[in-house]
Amino acid sequence: MSGLGLGLGLGLGAHRIVDRYGNMPATFTVTSGDGTAYIRVKVSETTTVTPAGGTSIRIGTTGEFVTTPLTLAANTNQNIYFSGAGSFTIPKRKLVTYLYLWNLAPSVITCEITGMKLTYLYISSLGSSVITGDITGMKLTSLTLYNIGSSIIKGDITGMKLTFLSLYNLGSSVITGDITGMKLTYLYLYNIGSSLTYGTNSLNITNNIGIQLLGSTVFATAAEYAQLIHDAATGTWSGAHSFVIESGTTANCPDWDTVKADVAVLLTKAAWTIIPSAWLSANGGTWPEDWDEYTE
Repeated sequence: MSGLGLGLGLGLGAHRIVDRYGNMPATFTVTSGDGTAYIRVKVSETTTVTPAGGTSIRIGTTGEFVTTPLTLAANTNQNIYFSGAGSFTIPKRKLVTYLYLWNLAPSVITCEITGMKLTYLYISSLGSSVITGDITGMKLTSLTLYNIGSSIIKGDITGMKLTFLSLYNLGSSVITGDITGMKLTYLYLYNIGSSLTYGTNSLNITNNIGIQLLGSTVFATAAEYAQLIHDAATGTWSGAHSFVIESGTTANCPDWDTVKADVAVLLTKAAWTIIPSAWLSANGGTWPEDWDEYTE
């Protein structure tokens, strides 16, 4: 389990990461850019983005691609389109507070995010592009890593105030930490093993994804699952969104007598469709086979 080493990199260690890497440039190296792909960024102060080595850029969907520096406005989401091999650079990584990369193919881009002061990170469907870095110590409120190929993102999410957490098909990336003290509007974990633990959270589920622990994703203890079910039952739901737990064993089965009252409440709020078969009494667990009809 990831309990070993939880919290590493926080505090002084996290400050050292920013001090060491935050003043380094955020350089996006382009192997192939056809002008249709972009990265979306937000910077904390007005600054420049400078193309080099044959890459041309523009900000937004209009205007000419240029090989001269362009100005990024402060605290504004802006799309940087790029064309041609080379690179473009934001002078200091610590200026970048928001980074969105999605569906970059057929363009190919690489970059290192360590030292950025991100509050929002979305990386999805990169094709041959590769993003690397450590998110430890970032004050992320939204984290989505989806189908990121050979990219390697690592880090500890303990202490982050996440409202969105979605991790899917991470490859060799490793995200560890404690999901606790967060105000999640959805939780989606797919095939990440047991690298995360569950503490307690104030849930306000507004997204149709709801709460889904899929594939190999498991919490180690029955207490973690019992707490998740309790938080979901006492939380708010904007609709009957999904509540799915695919993997579990008799070892981490929360005792039915502990959770049955919360299950009864949750069944009035969520579209809860799946629990591990090992939790059912017929397979060695404690839950009745008609748990999904429970109303007592």
